Amino acid sequence: MTRAQLEKHLLDLPGAVVDYPFGPTVAVYKVFIPNKSSDSHLDAAQGSSEERAKRRNTTLSERQNVTDTAMRQEPAGATGFASGQGKAVRGDWKMFALMAEKSTPLQISLKCDPQLAALLREKYETILAGYHLNKKHWNTILLTGQVPDDEVRDLIRHSYELVKS
Repeated sequence: MTRAQLEKHLLDLPGAVVDYPFGPTVAVYKVFIPNKSSDSHLDAAQGSSEERAKRRNTTLSERQNVTDTAMRQEPAGATGFASGQGKAVRGDWKMFALMAEKSTPLQISLKCDPQLAALLREKYETILAGYHLNKKHWNTILLTGQVPDDEVRDLIRHSYELVKS
């Protein structure tokens, strides 16, 4: 499998993008994961619709204090834009693959179920514990031809699904 084929497969996954947060030598493939809860800190601080209705008779500064308190509680980087819609969606970008830009042989790091990761490392000498990553949850695959292309594609999908769920 060539680098171009591998990159095409990675970017064909729904919502996948490539980024270079660690510099030009490592391509990071990630996907935006919206928060599962539709309630943000702002929603929680402002209360139910009945509580908000009661506050309509309060002063602007009192209402502003509730909003200010809630906004300070939002974690950094919690907002993002999904699909370029312009509507703010809460969530985070999660990486599911990393690929060294100029390595020979080509190598890719993928998230993996810990039990499967251990089995794969036993089965293939070209699957190693994740390089500079959590060794329990990440594998680095040296693409020398030992691991069949179909299995590499399956492992990419597995990594993507782990991050999405």
